[in-house]
Amino acid sequence: MALDFSEGLPLDVVALRDVAHDFAVQKLRQAGIAADRTGDVPFAVLREAGELGLWAPNVPEALGGPGVSALAQTAMMEELGWGSLGIALGIGTQALCAEAVLRAGDDEQKKRLLPGLCGAQGLALGALALTEPQVGGGQESFSEEVPNRTIAVKADGGYRLDGRKVFVANGGEAKITVLLASAPDGDSLFALGREAEGFTLVRRIETAGLRALQLAEISLSGCSVPAQARLGAAPGDAAVAKVLALGRTLAAAGLVGTARAAFEEAHAYARTRHTFRKPIIEHEQVGGALAQMRARIQAARLMVYRAAGDLDAGRDAGVSSAEAAFLAGEIAVGATRGAVQAFGGYGFTQEFPAEMWLRDAVGGRLAYGTGDLQLMEAAQAIAAGA
Repeated sequence: MALDFSEGLPLDVVALRDVAHDFAVQKLRQAGIAADRTGDVPFAVLREAGELGLWAPNVPEALGGPGVSALAQTAMMEELGWGSLGIALGIGTQALCAEAVLRAGDDEQKKRLLPGLCGAQGLALGALALTEPQVGGGQESFSEEVPNRTIAVKADGGYRLDGRKVFVANGGEAKITVLLASAPDGDSLFALGREAEGFTLVRRIETAGLRALQLAEISLSGCSVPAQARLGAAPGDAAVAKVLALGRTLAAAGLVGTARAAFEEAHAYARTRHTFRKPIIEHEQVGGALAQMRARIQAARLMVYRAAGDLDAGRDAGVSSAEAAFLAGEIAVGATRGAVQAFGGYGFTQEFPAEMWLRDAVGGRLAYGTGDLQLMEAAQAIAAGA
């Protein structure tokens, strides 16, 4: 009973969505379950996604990518999230790194970095490092009142970076790490390789969910990088805001996919499990819960599409992406919790993926700002007259 939303969507959106769905069916679902059980991140599956053209599809055709819309990316991410939210977020990180380069980089940097990030010239796994132990990854990262930021100081014709980043998706394994640092003239984005001296993987951060995603802590200690490692010549605050808006939109789409997976499995189980001589779906409480779950998932998808539409139209998507991420997170946690309930005692076992989806949904709603932070940003915009 898949939720089909293809009617009225452009053909390129449907085509990318279908490629992503086939990949999710053939690879992601089982790879995600295996990674959850073993804790081993499936980097080989990530590379396969790159070979299929699912890495950074926002890269323009002139630079080797398909140059698809944000709407197409959200349709793709929903299917990937249906397969494995952890792997989906790892794949989505490619688009965010590419978005940072597109927004802040100069022509030379775009030609040098983007073909690898989208897989057009080799496969260059990307990592995005915005969050620090003392500072989150949202707009509050730009506050001048917060101390102990990663610092970039001019030195030897380039920059010396010192600081620490946490919750870095694909961190330590990526060939290209895009990070936010405080330069002499303002916060700026830098793109550096893992071979840079002073760049260290401190640890993989162990999490309750999203175990198919490498979340890492990295350290920069006297890390020397050339001048061209800085993306563009101007401060990167505006670029980071655009990256966050896209990140929240893609994460929200992945959460919709996870919620949909939970709904489909719960629905199928409710049709076969019997109590009181009839399938449990025929009990009003179970059937009503599934109906609410389905309605909420479709509502969340509409919110995600609205945020994608703002991105595609060049409008400020800060509020719409925050609202989409908040709503999708709430609904995904509710849907996966409902799936666990529908499976009864089996839902609390590893015989079914419902309990994994619940843990993944809790983790996914923390991506690019907690629900409270997203609501706070929306409230501030409302207060300002948005």
